[in-house]
Amino acid sequence: PLESWVADKAGLGTLSRDALHRYQLRKLRETLRWAQIHSPFYAQRLRGIAEDDIESLSDVEQLPFTTAADLREDAGGFLCVSQSEVSRVVTLKTSGTSGEPKRVYFTAADQELAIDFFHHGMSTLAGPGDRALIALPYERSGSVGDLLAAGVRRLGAAPVAFGPVVDPACALAVMARENVTCAVGVPTELLAVARCESLPKPRLRSVALCGDHVPASIVQALKQEWGCEVFEHYGSTEMGLGGGVDCAAHDGYHLREADLYFEIVSPANGTPAGPGEYGEVVFTTLTRRGMPLIRYRTGDISRLLPGRCACGSLVQRLERVRHRTDGQISLGPYGELCMAELDEALFAVPGVTGFTAALDSGIP
Repeated sequence: PLESWVADKAGLGTLSRDALHRYQLRKLRETLRWAQIHSPFYAQRLRGIAEDDIESLSDVEQLPFTTAADLREDAGGFLCVSQSEVSRVVTLKTSGTSGEPKRVYFTAADQELAIDFFHHGMSTLAGPGDRALIALPYERSGSVGDLLAAGVRRLGAAPVAFGPVVDPACALAVMARENVTCAVGVPTELLAVARCESLPKPRLRSVALCGDHVPASIVQALKQEWGCEVFEHYGSTEMGLGGGVDCAAHDGYHLREADLYFEIVSPANGTPAGPGEYGEVVFTTLTRRGMPLIRYRTGDISRLLPGRCACGSLVQRLERVRHRTDGQISLGPYGELCMAELDEALFAVPGVTGFTAALDSGIP
C-alpha cells in the first residue's frame, strides 16, 4: 500500500532503491542541520559533526544514538519550534515504579504526516463504503484514534470512534449497531472482543492490529474467530504514530521510508547488523520539524527482510518484532524467556484473553 505514496513523497516517478536512498540522504542531512540549529539537545550532542560529514547513508553510523532516557531527562531540549507551534504533547509513562515519563511533541504539520501515512497505509484495510471501528484513544484532538479516523475518512470510509476496549460485550454491541465492516485496535483488546460470546459474531472484512509487537497467535485466533483478513501495523509514538504496515502478502511491515530511515544494530555495542541479521531497530525522522529524533533506539528486536516483497513492492520490509532488549529474563541453566514467547504460547489457547506472569526465583 505504500509503494506509490513513498515514490510520490520522494519526488520519484518510479520507485528505485538508489533514487530512494538519494532522497533519504538529502532529508537526513536537512534534519541534521535543522536539529543542530534549533534543538538545544542536538546542538550539544552533535557538536563537531558537520552536515558535509554525511556523504552517504552509511555515514549515519558516525552520529550518536538517542535513547528513551534522553527523552525522559530533557524532552524540552529536543524541541525545534516555539511552544506556541506545538499542537499536541503525548506523555508516555515508564513501565517501572519510578522515573520521569517520556514526552513527545508534535506540531500540526507533524500530525498531518501521521494522517497522510494512515490514509495510504490503511488502504488495504478499508475503502469507500466501509465502516471502521477505531478501538484506540480518540477523545482528544490529535490523539492516535483521532488522526487515524481522519486518515480513514480520506479513504472514503466512515470511522466509528469507540476508544480502548474496556468492555468487550459493549464493543460487540457497537459493531452490530453500526454495521462495522473492519476494525483497528490493540491485539489483546480485539482478541477479547473476538472471544466474547455474549452476542453473535460480527461479519468483518478485515482487522488491523497496532503495536510494537503483534503476537502471531493472536493473528491466527482472529482469523479463526472472525474469518477475516488480519493486517498488522508497526509503530510507536516516537515514530510519529506510524512506522510500517503489512500488505496482502503478509510478509513483513512495509516501512514508512519517506518519513523515517531505519537501521538494525547490535543491542550490545550498537554496531550495524549484517544484511538479514537480527538486532535492535533504530530510526531517524526525516520530515518531522517539531521534535526530530536522530538514531533513536527503540529496544525492539527484528531484522530487515531481504529482496522484493511477493506483492512486487520495493519498499523495505521489517520482520515482525520478536521481543525487546529489556524484555527477557534469565532462567539460569535453562536459558532465557521473554513475554513474546508467553504471548505466542498462551494466546493460542482457546478462551484465553489475557494473563499475568511472575518469576519465582525460589523454585529450584
